[in-house]
Amino acid sequence: MNDTAKNAYLDRILKVYEDKYKKFRLSLTLLLIGTTVFFFLIFYPYMTIIGNLQDCELNQSQCPTDSKIIKERIEELTTNWGKIPVSTAEVVIFFPVATTGGFAAVTSQLQELVRLRQALAREVKTLANPIDITLIAPLLIDPKRNRLDQIAGVMTLCFPFFIFLYSVRLILFRIEIIRSELPYRQSEEFYFLIYFVSAFLFIYSLVKTGSNTFRKELE
Repeated sequence: MNDTAKNAYLDRILKVYEDKYKKFRLSLTLLLIGTTVFFFLIFYPYMTIIGNLQDCELNQSQCPTDSKIIKERIEELTTNWGKIPVSTAEVVIFFPVATTGGFAAVTSQLQELVRLRQALAREVKTLANPIDITLIAPLLIDPKRNRLDQIAGVMTLCFPFFIFLYSVRLILFRIEIIRSELPYRQSEEFYFLIYFVSAFLFIYSLVKTGSNTFRKELE
């Protein structure tokens, strides 16, 4: 393959890479913002309120006079268009599972970028004047960049996992009261199982992404 054909092939791969990279950045941004906003505006306030109500009832202390009103407010999600047909407890208890699904989708996109980066790296090495692959095909976690950039990329990618672990911890600590707020009853083992599967999927996605990212073809 002559240089003209190589450059045309490289340009096609770069075009595909740029499109996929833009979609990946959008997906990652939506995951980070969505996870953070939901956690701090809905999940954590809900867990704090039901925790306070449960504690005052268990300790037989005087609960706030408006505790009934507070409980009614947190039982349903409402918007400007009306009530959402799911309870807050349902959304909260499945929040970690939704986070797992979003994370799996984002890491899948990242692994597609890694495969394209491998193809680009091989083509760049055959050029008469090799190009720095990091300039034309950036990655969130790039083995050719310095350790600080790599750590920043890893922390960014792992942020939803930290939220997941903390959310599961809070849910399991208050599992009984959350289950009592659900319109249906499932055993505690059911939630232990779905969180275990979600954690396994998180770890599997992280390990697979890491092993693919740091292959020698990328360096």
